[in-house]
Amino acid sequence: MNAVLQSLPMIAVTVLAFGLLIVIHELGHYLAARWSGMRVERFSIGFGPVIWSRRRGDTEWAVSAVPLGGYVKIAGMAPGEEIAADDRSAYSHQPAWRRFIVILAGPAMNYLLAVVLAAGLIATMGLREPDSTSTIGDVIGGGAAERAGLRPGDRVVGAAGAPVDGWTALVAAVRAHPGRDLSLQVERSGAPPGSPPVAMTIRPDDSGGIGKAGIGPHLRAVQAGPAEAVAMAFQKTNDKAGEILGGLGQVVTRKQKAELQGPLGIAQEMTRSARAGAAPFLMMVWLISLMLAIFNFLPLPALDGGRLVFLVYEIVARRPVNQKAEAVIHTVGFLALIALLLGVTVFGDLPRLFRR
Repeated sequence: MNAVLQSLPMIAVTVLAFGLLIVIHELGHYLAARWSGMRVERFSIGFGPVIWSRRRGDTEWAVSAVPLGGYVKIAGMAPGEEIAADDRSAYSHQPAWRRFIVILAGPAMNYLLAVVLAAGLIATMGLREPDSTSTIGDVIGGGAAERAGLRPGDRVVGAAGAPVDGWTALVAAVRAHPGRDLSLQVERSGAPPGSPPVAMTIRPDDSGGIGKAGIGPHLRAVQAGPAEAVAMAFQKTNDKAGEILGGLGQVVTRKQKAELQGPLGIAQEMTRSARAGAAPFLMMVWLISLMLAIFNFLPLPALDGGRLVFLVYEIVARRPVNQKAEAVIHTVGFLALIALLLGVTVFGDLPRLFRR
């Protein structure tokens, strides 16, 4: 019970941070809609029943009961909504290029937030990124590395009788030994200078034929002055985006097994990073904001990327898409997305939680 009570502040911070990321996303849609002359009927922080609201102009600003994100209701955006033919402030009566900008603005805001967070970290506490050495930075509880006695700060210099010259070589050795003993030569963290490496044995977990040790690389802090920090923030954010897309490409081509996390898994990681301190937590928020941008850009039904595909078709073909057909496609996509999230949570997040 005491552990739960001690975790409550971290859980609250996690909920607020995740909710803020969604609100920022919706704020992008709102600002673009207002710039385009569209009527925004409601901007809600949270979902479900409205518990507080105030109207300013055409927009009702509301706080709803479920504090996980929010939504923007733009007049004429919902399928089948009755809109007067002469209502030029409705979404459905705007040119396709304006509607494209409104949809694009949501994930664009998440990307810009990621850049701002990266710039702030680089100019202050430092943006942490993996170094190329084989030094262990993080050991996941219950994983193969913890069972073997490895600790953060240990440096692996040999694996399976071969020298290890960096993190890539260490990962390759672990991946090649799923469920089998792997001998390591380890320079222990805190050992006196000049101490010889210690022989250790680890048995990586078998994850679909790939060895998993439950370790993370050592992180170094990248810092710079305010002016240089902005340019570096774009570079680091774009590099990370490329890394995420590259990993997604390997999953699609089946070169790498998908490791999905649902909302519960993401919340666990955010809470864990919040316990580690401000810098790790802001790093996690930076990463999730970028992942939200990329996820929403994917050309899948019900996502912003899927809507952009239909709008590109309308702009190129110079004729509107069948609204009923598009609505059905987005509805099916939404239901499939909900089913995926439930499946990942039930069969992925919850078993991982109970294993801990």
